[in-house]
Amino acid sequence: MKVVVDTSALIALSGIGRLDLLRKLFTLILVPRAVAEEYGEPLPGWIKILDVDNKQLVQVLLEYLHRGEAETIALAVEANADTVILDDKKARSIARRLSLKIIGTIGVLVLAKKQELVDDIEAEINKLLQTSFYLSQDVITKALEIARTDC
Repeated sequence: MKVVVDTSALIALSGIGRLDLLRKLFTLILVPRAVAEEYGEPLPGWIKILDVDNKQLVQVLLEYLHRGEAETIALAVEANADTVILDDKKARSIARRLSLKIIGTIGVLVLAKKQELVDDIEAEINKLLQTSFYLSQDVITKALEIARTDC
């Protein structure tokens, strides 16, 4: 499965020591160059950094989003990605209008739990909350419910 990842998910997963989940869950992990630059550290070799060719789409998206989010969505469209990993509400809304399949950082953790790559999703969420990552109680409750009922 081909996935395009935004900066927030990279930072969040890296912050809890679970960046490896991307490699275990997806066959091809892509990030646009703007995301690689925003991330600020070298990315593992199994994450492929690409330039976005559709500059016109990026320019349109920049009217509503930050560069990393705009390039993430444009690359997902361009690469015909199976999924795009975005946390920002506005970016998710725009991606939905472009018919992209979306999950967020929490969705990655839920998927990892379903595939038995994570033993205790509640512990992973608690680690995430100890970073600067924000989650509403509703999102936490729903994620725990999904993880428990589907596993």
